[in-house]
Amino acid sequence: MYNFVICEDNPNTAAIIKSIITEYTAKKNLDCHIHLFQDNFEKVIDFAEANLGHINVYFMDIILNQENASGLTLARQIRKIDIMAYIIFITSHPELSLKVFQYKLKALDYIYKQDENIQKRIQECIDTVLREMVLLGNVDVTRQITLKSYNNFYTVKLNDIMYFETRPGSRMLHCILKNGTCIEFYDTMKSLIKQLDSRFYQCHRSYIINTRQIKKLGGSRYYSVVMNDGKVCDVSKQKWKELVNRVRS
Repeated sequence: MYNFVICEDNPNTAAIIKSIITEYTAKKNLDCHIHLFQDNFEKVIDFAEANLGHINVYFMDIILNQENASGLTLARQIRKIDIMAYIIFITSHPELSLKVFQYKLKALDYIYKQDENIQKRIQECIDTVLREMVLLGNVDVTRQITLKSYNNFYTVKLNDIMYFETRPGSRMLHCILKNGTCIEFYDTMKSLIKQLDSRFYQCHRSYIINTRQIKKLGGSRYYSVVMNDGKVCDVSKQKWKELVNRVRS
């Protein structure tokens, strides 16, 4: 999960930064959350502690209009908690840039608010994060699928998917992940299977399963499979032999 965290006490600047991030991540079909902190900056520390393990990107002003709070001290606290966090300073004080090095914060960038290329600079920071995550193996762009649900887009690793299913009374498809999460999204089974790789098989008009997540062939019903989460998925009689061959090959 990508978290973009904006720490900015100026409402206008905060809105501009949020708009740039929102538009660009939507363009990239990136599954992410954007969090805005304009005061009570101690809550940012609570956020950092609660979101270890996620990909956290902080956009911070150096001067925050709150007693005992500055972007530098806040970034130092974040860095102590989350050594993998990305920190980008966006400020009206270019003269303070050397302070970032003195605090040893490993900032990704230092952007001047009046820079006419601020949008491009922020987009480049996001691109750098995405590129590094690919290199680190946290995101394998060749093995993902993007699902559109209502007003959101979800980018999901194929390896995290247990199965897809249709449900009575619903026009949406349901993607079940290994962690139990269910994502409702718009698509058709015919179109969906073309977007998946060879580990996925449409064993029934209502199911597309990840064959690597099958726990048992044959459940309470003969033509069925039991998935690793205990779900029993029907298999059509015509597709049973091919499924068995796939699983046992």
